[in-house]
Amino acid sequence: MKPKGSRHTFAEKQLMAQVASEFEKKKREVGAQAAAKALGVSVPSFYNYVAGTDLPRMEVLRRAHKRWNIQWKHIDSSQFVATMKLDNPEQYAFPFLDAVQAKDVEVAKIQRQGKNVLQIRFKIRFSA
Repeated sequence: MKPKGSRHTFAEKQLMAQVASEFEKKKREVGAQAAAKALGVSVPSFYNYVAGTDLPRMEVLRRAHKRWNIQWKHIDSSQFVATMKLDNPEQYAFPFLDAVQAKDVEVAKIQRQGKNVLQIRFKIRFSA
């Protein structure tokens, strides 16, 4: 008698097969421990993915996509971009900020908020 539990859909089974294939290649290339560490998973979990008995979380698939450039056939890769955390806050900087000088910045207000928070408000003049 088959044990009770969630059954995987056809698409999930297809994805599990691709994951097993891709992760098997990485296991042969860099070793199971290094691959598991790169994905942020335990070695036993990595072996389950290689065996095709378990489906990784989306975060694990995202890391594999980013680090190893794996294109998942059954996942829309635009979903990775929409949900990824940004690594570098400097990417928000706008080109006109390079023109701002120290004389253009004035501290307007400094206020303590709670035990560990200090709120600072600036007035910044941008030249046209």
